[in-house]
Amino acid sequence: HNRPPSLPLRSVLLMDQGHPHPTPAARLRTLLDDAREASRCEVMPACHDALSARLIERAGFRVAFMSGFAVSASGLALPDAGLISYGEQLSVGQNICAAIDTRRLLVIGDGDTGFGGSGNVRRTIEGYAKAGFAGVSIEDQVYPKRCAYSGGVAVVPREEAVARVRCAIAARDEMRRRSGLDLVLVARTDCRRAEEDLDEVLWRCRAFAALGADVVYAEGLAPDELRRLCVSLGPTVHTMLAQVERPGVTLISQTEAAALGCRLSLFGLTVLSAAVSAMTRALEAMASGGHPSTGVLCDFGELKALVGFDALDAWEEEHQACPAVGQDGAAE
Repeated sequence: HNRPPSLPLRSVLLMDQGHPHPTPAARLRTLLDDAREASRCEVMPACHDALSARLIERAGFRVAFMSGFAVSASGLALPDAGLISYGEQLSVGQNICAAIDTRRLLVIGDGDTGFGGSGNVRRTIEGYAKAGFAGVSIEDQVYPKRCAYSGGVAVVPREEAVARVRCAIAARDEMRRRSGLDLVLVARTDCRRAEEDLDEVLWRCRAFAALGADVVYAEGLAPDELRRLCVSLGPTVHTMLAQVERPGVTLISQTEAAALGCRLSLFGLTVLSAAVSAMTRALEAMASGGHPSTGVLCDFGELKALVGFDALDAWEEEHQACPAVGQDGAAE
């Protein structure tokens, strides 16, 4: 688009023939509202890098989650125990959002606790919105946080939890007024993992919803507890659940999740676990003097297309006659 010098670039990026595009956050809110009207639950795989996000997009999913566990594991080979920084997580998120068409795949970023105090929460909200995320999750664990499946999970007092979510919403709303950027706010409580009782879970989730959180999420609930949460919040509040494939755990199906009242069903480690399993099998075959079977490996042509070689070749062929431009601006 041609634009007058006074028009901010972000406004041009949100325009198409004079009509504003809905932001990723607006599209995610529409998706959630549609799911509620249809009594549907959207399956939400987690990505850990740009390539996994592109695969999720190609598979036809409409929403994905950037998992802090998966990013820490794949990027640092470290546990999700507060060791990864805001900057490291943001960098991965920027690559993820740049690698996909955010009109087709909406991504919620794991914002942990906001990475510190109120100023850190505000910075996290703005950074994730600028990266291209549709939403961000903010939780009530102490900082530094730990994976909900590890030992030693602790949450802040309820007053501090409410203040943190209020801060995130205020930062989002102020950013929206100032720049037009937006995020769906997922407010999460880990108090069940911290061995608090269900009444405390319900209190915090109702408080988060009353503050204006778009989605409320309680980690570690049994199916009957999840049903009680959805009933307690009422039909207008969007809820989600998260599941990890573990021994002795029966997964809740998409249909069952919808019947419970959930609108998002997160599988936070499925894609990463599948990748680790495939890489392990391939390396074991090579270490034993053999070679991975054809079924384990991606077709080379498909791999090239996945990372964009076909599109790059077509672009270069179309523009190969473009003259090089010297430093003085004249064609060489």
